[in-house]
Amino acid sequence: MSRSGRTGKQEGHYDWGLVSVVTLLLGLGLVIVFSASYPRGLEGFDNPYYFIVRQLIWMVLGIAALIVTARIPYTVWDRWSIPIMGVALLSLLAVIIVGAERFGATRTYYNGSIQPSELAKIAIIIYVSAWLTSKGRRIRDARAGLLPFGVLMGIVAVLIVLQPEISTAILIVATAGIMLFIAGADLKQLAVVATIATGTFLVVIRYSSYAADRIERYLASVGNPLASEEWQVSQAVQALMRGGIFGRGLGNGLAQQDGYLPVSWSDNVYGVIGEELGLLGALLVIALFALLAYRGLRIALRAPDSFGMLLATGITALLILQALLNMAVIVAAAPPTGVTLPFVSYGGSSLVSTLAGIGILLSISRYSVQVGNRAGELGRYSYERVDLGRGDGGSRVSGLGRRPAARAGSYQSTVPRHPSVNDGRVRRGRGSSS
Repeated sequence: MSRSGRTGKQEGHYDWGLVSVVTLLLGLGLVIVFSASYPRGLEGFDNPYYFIVRQLIWMVLGIAALIVTARIPYTVWDRWSIPIMGVALLSLLAVIIVGAERFGATRTYYNGSIQPSELAKIAIIIYVSAWLTSKGRRIRDARAGLLPFGVLMGIVAVLIVLQPEISTAILIVATAGIMLFIAGADLKQLAVVATIATGTFLVVIRYSSYAADRIERYLASVGNPLASEEWQVSQAVQALMRGGIFGRGLGNGLAQQDGYLPVSWSDNVYGVIGEELGLLGALLVIALFALLAYRGLRIALRAPDSFGMLLATGITALLILQALLNMAVIVAAAPPTGVTLPFVSYGGSSLVSTLAGIGILLSISRYSVQVGNRAGELGRYSYERVDLGRGDGGSRVSGLGRRPAARAGSYQSTVPRHPSVNDGRVRRGRGSSS
């Protein structure tokens, strides 16, 4: 390990396993986006490379964001969590007023190039991580923990639902709920959050013609998706069936042809993967996201402080939940949502924000707890103490909150130190949440 002369901190290495998984997903995404968008680019823009060139541009911007966030010490986000959250809320409000309307929703700026809700996902995770860390043991106090948490998530959800973008609101609330549980909330609190969220969701469906129409058409297709009135559902399932085990080959699918699977290069890209690469290709994508989950949770478990642990957990949970929801739509297990497949789908702000989140994960990995030559094995580390509201001083994560003594002759713990970490607790900056 190297030691920085300016800060006196010890820095480890980036998690190159995570980098490898993300690289594979990005590469697969480029191939599939090109295959799926080629006919549409030729027909609509007289340029078969129209979509892939833009995807490459956004990918370069996303990789630049990844490099920047990976090099910034992750505790900086703790200090800036309040301004970041403020900007996110203002952008969500502004898009409702002056945003561009596409596909019956007002979600974007500049004719669909920038989607504030995508950028707000990471901002909200940063703020919630800082806020939960600042509460400590008080997180189990309803007035200090559950009530303000519910108000915060309610404001965010309302701003996103008004666009309307219900699926993104569900993803953000679900991710925040996971973070609340990890931070030490008891099951009663989680039951209250789940009940309120479910009730709100039902009310939205009842009074939103946009949501009600999609849910109604989806429910009508349950049991026989091939005969569904929801064209997207039936075509997605048919695309998977046509693919078989080995697929029809790149560029040979019907899904990307006009009139078959809508926006096959974006929301429904998993259907193209299933048709052109077959069951094996579809399972490969699932395996890559499983590896992504493993690397992300590994970083969370080895984070040297509570803020890093919650931040890594939130980013990982968001990406995995989003991937599962996207794939669930393609197999008719969920109604069409408009949620993209991370790293793979065509998209601008979604790809940039996702790669920025990966950069933050890599930043956290630089300060991971190391245990001799056993650093690669989950559950065999010495942990910095994490105390996030559990009455016993421990944490929801197994192994956190206690440091097993190293046996003589077995291995020795080496904990990289960060200047904002003191015995496992974050030194709160002036910009921290209160």
